[in-house]
Amino acid sequence: MTLLVANATARTGRAAKAITRAMDTMRDAKLEPEFFGTSPNGATVAALARRIEQDDVQKVVYLGGDGTFAEAAKAIILARERTGVDVPLGMLPMGTANDQGRSFGILAGPRALPANVAIIAEGVEQWLDVGRIEAFDTTNASIRQDLWFDSCGVGLSAQILAARNRDRMVVSHIPLVRRIYRDKIVYASAAVRSFLTGMLGRAHFSCELTIDGDLHEYTGVTDLVISGTMLYGGDWIFDPESKPDDGRFEVVVLRGHTDWTKAAIGAHKRNPLTHDDREVLGLQRRSVPKGAVIELKVMRPDGLDHIYAQIDGEEFVSADHYRIENLFHHLRIIVPSNPHWV
Repeated sequence: MTLLVANATARTGRAAKAITRAMDTMRDAKLEPEFFGTSPNGATVAALARRIEQDDVQKVVYLGGDGTFAEAAKAIILARERTGVDVPLGMLPMGTANDQGRSFGILAGPRALPANVAIIAEGVEQWLDVGRIEAFDTTNASIRQDLWFDSCGVGLSAQILAARNRDRMVVSHIPLVRRIYRDKIVYASAAVRSFLTGMLGRAHFSCELTIDGDLHEYTGVTDLVISGTMLYGGDWIFDPESKPDDGRFEVVVLRGHTDWTKAAIGAHKRNPLTHDDREVLGLQRRSVPKGAVIELKVMRPDGLDHIYAQIDGEEFVSADHYRIENLFHHLRIIVPSNPHWV
């Protein structure tokens, strides 16, 4: 039996049609689907873990965005830790960036449902490393910890995500606007505004970054991203040699808006420029350090109250000290037989 996890109320009711189609397609593929609806206020993980612990589920499949992926994955991990019952996670992504899916060749959206169900039915599995992040206050007391599956970071990218989330909440109450101003349009608008704010304000910071015991110091940082999947933001590959199951995360430090722009152009997955072209234009691929244990200490300039933080595209607590650990081979996912980014 296969458990389909989704939020039936998401996307102003359109999710219900996707769920119905997914259930029908999974039924045709002999996957014996059972629907499991997500719950509000963070209740999904515990409820789903209890359902998995009944030990009659062969696969869990999520339908939705990064948030639904994270809830399903956390429930699988919780069930395994409590009872030893372990199942793989299949993907029917509907989100905008879809880093987890695209990193393995899984496209998003209703049109991709038949192909993605076929992938799940074939049942090829791969390990995924999982990130654990912990935030500390000024007394070095732990204030929050969580798991992440795609990326975490502080700075401009996290600020853009926070602005996007605020915009989504505002337009969700305006029927006509919410049908037009959504998805990548919302993200692009938030990016432009955050980018301009950073140029005019004092959004840069300094940091001490300790990667597997090696200390690195940076000044003038505008963005810091720690990535677990090959793709970031759906379109960027900072390290083409990165792997999702090698026990290490890639650390990308961007200093200044010129550096941020160069990285956005040079690391784009469809960039047609050759190595020589990049040399001439000053867009050489940056050196990307990797590590299993990463300590980040942030020093904010005067006048900057906090620095935005994110995990998997959702806001995380702002702090001046974080510890990130790679949990090696911590989640089984179902992928195509010949996985590759798309």
